[in-house]
Amino acid sequence: MGDPQERINFLRNEIRRHNRLYYTENSPEISDGEYDALYSELKKIEEENPPLVSADSPTRKVGGGPLPSFRSIVHKTPMLSLENTYSGDDIKTWIERNRRLVSGRRVTFVVEPKIDGIGISLTYEKGKLVLAATRGDGVKGDDVTDNVKTLKSVPLMLSGNFPEYLEVRGEVYMSRGAFSALNAERALSGEALFANPRNAAAGTMKLLDPSRAAKRKLDCFLYQAGVLVPPTKIKTHSEMLEYFKTLGLRVNPSIRQFDSVGGMLEFFEEFNLKRQSLDYDADGMVIKINEMELYGVLGHTLKAPRWACAYKFPAQQASSVLESVDMQVGRTGVVTPVANLKAVKLGGVVIKRATLHNFDEVGRLGLKVGDSVWIERRGDVIPKVTGVIVSKRVGDEKDIIEPDVCPACGSPLYKDEEDVRIVCTNSFCPAQLERGIAHFASRKAMDIDGLGEKVVKSLLENSMIKDVSDIYALGKKELLELPLFKEKKAAALLEGIEKSRRRPLSKFLFAMGIPFSGEKVCRLVSRHFGSLEKIMDAPESAFEEIDGLGDVRAKAIAGYFALPGTEGILVKMKTRGVLPAPDSAPVSDKLAGKTFVFTGKIPMPREKAQEIVMSLGGKASGTVSEKTDFVVAGEKSGEKYKKALKLGVAVIDFEEFMEMTKEKTK
Repeated sequence: MGDPQERINFLRNEIRRHNRLYYTENSPEISDGEYDALYSELKKIEEENPPLVSADSPTRKVGGGPLPSFRSIVHKTPMLSLENTYSGDDIKTWIERNRRLVSGRRVTFVVEPKIDGIGISLTYEKGKLVLAATRGDGVKGDDVTDNVKTLKSVPLMLSGNFPEYLEVRGEVYMSRGAFSALNAERALSGEALFANPRNAAAGTMKLLDPSRAAKRKLDCFLYQAGVLVPPTKIKTHSEMLEYFKTLGLRVNPSIRQFDSVGGMLEFFEEFNLKRQSLDYDADGMVIKINEMELYGVLGHTLKAPRWACAYKFPAQQASSVLESVDMQVGRTGVVTPVANLKAVKLGGVVIKRATLHNFDEVGRLGLKVGDSVWIERRGDVIPKVTGVIVSKRVGDEKDIIEPDVCPACGSPLYKDEEDVRIVCTNSFCPAQLERGIAHFASRKAMDIDGLGEKVVKSLLENSMIKDVSDIYALGKKELLELPLFKEKKAAALLEGIEKSRRRPLSKFLFAMGIPFSGEKVCRLVSRHFGSLEKIMDAPESAFEEIDGLGDVRAKAIAGYFALPGTEGILVKMKTRGVLPAPDSAPVSDKLAGKTFVFTGKIPMPREKAQEIVMSLGGKASGTVSEKTDFVVAGEKSGEKYKKALKLGVAVIDFEEFMEMTKEKTK
């Protein structure tokens, strides 16, 4: 046979080349049988020569033994979500806004199918795949490297002129063919079927045994560079995608480039008509500005980049009958009406339940039990009732009665001024407790590793905790009494609990599940007050002063902290050593007592400028008032600039602002 190493090198290079031709260039040169013969020969030679096996060999794509758990990974740069658009007018508005932000510079666009899968980040060092991580919450994800290595469409080694370091983003998905085969296999073995390919892909990524993941035949498209070292001279996104192809990375063949919205919309309509014939699910298109030099100028919001958006295909619609309405109590105590429907198939999924959002929506629709209704579903979004087919009414339909007490515990319900939501006032409501504690421990909240839903349920069933503060009274001895725990797992949970005692105040507030309070609201409250003690002592009027909060949220948050049950839990928390830390404590107090407002186009993302102010002890506001000390005016300043002049507020330019911060930090 000659030198085994030479033959191995030849076979590895050939297999990689054919993988690239098949997955990246969509132009295979050999049949599946011929490919399998090359693969089998390589595998046989490696088995006969174990010292010659390398980690980047194509035969290593089927992983080793099961993993104990997934390692948490912090992304180099956040994996943000996308702003959604639903019509040509929405897209035109998005384009016009961005053209204003880039001062009329020429802008072109790249559009690509929005794959209905799982966001993934791949990291290559010196051409070798060293890490694959899920999107997670956008900041942190799970290390799923061993599972991703089983994907034939993901190269273990890059080809061509690869950089020293490349982090690239994409979507892992399950093809419709693989999904059908998987469900057929599960049906034969009596296992529950997956609802759709996306759920199947997500379930596969969570498998701790890579060999099982390999059998499910996932695929991957790559679409964005995250970090690239050293930087290239590539100027546009379309050129970057072409560069990806030279590296052997798989790029969707349906990507197109456009100069205007007209051609873009025609392509969307054309793609929408043919997407059912594709072997993957796509629920829309992603639109990106092609000129990458503009990304820094446009920046991003808290959740999404401004230089990209998603166009969602029109919702799928079907009719059904509203058989009954359940009153569901969420983890924050919000009571939501949920429709129980006569089963109907919509978008390949059987729909039996749909959200009614709130009782304002029930009133707006004029909905009654027994009505024939229209239901809609956009992609993976929860189905919703969108209308009543009044012509089908027969006269025996029944009104939907809004409750005045909690359906789970009988406590009075709190209603905000606009009657949008109703909330249970009982902090110990059993309907909230299990989900509330699991939320408290979740990654975005107190991040207590090991305190998942199964553990929470077991602790409650065994009366080891009665409310969220009891987490901090748990000991190893009692944990070891539960079948879920061994010595190592108990120690790990207690370590996670200990670490959580000094989480940032905004994380703690979010963890508590305060009505109408997401992460952003909790950051606003945390930065305004600075400590939990000040929040607990604050009157409702103090919450109303928080810029960006609004009267409804202010009243709801103040009401939450005024509840005796809330106070009791917080007192127990403090007794047990839970002392939330201030968020991003200022590095100095040089701007203490000063309020800044930014307007117009400035040379850095506005969020970053606001962080500078807060890091020096100042306050960044979104509105100009008599309490404003400085308005930092950039190019094309608008109403805020005019209002500042009218009120006599000091107006400075960005250079003056930067000089002020430099002087203050000397």
